[in-house]
Amino acid sequence: MVTRRPEQQVTLMVNPAAGDGKVLALYESWGDKAINEVQPHPDAPPLAAVIRPCRPDDGDC
Repeated sequence: MVTRRPEQQVTLMVNPAAGDGKVLALYESWGDKAINEVQPHPDAPPLAAVIRPCRPDDGDC
């Protein structure tokens, strides 16, 4: 969890195949949302770009 940050959102890259999809599902259960898929290099796995809006009421993301 990211706390006491001024940013409006947190972003990260997740391999959607990791743990047979369980890793991405865990992030989504925490309120994160996969918004795009990118492949940074032809030899790299596709990665999901994931964001989580920060909650202004408590300062947590």
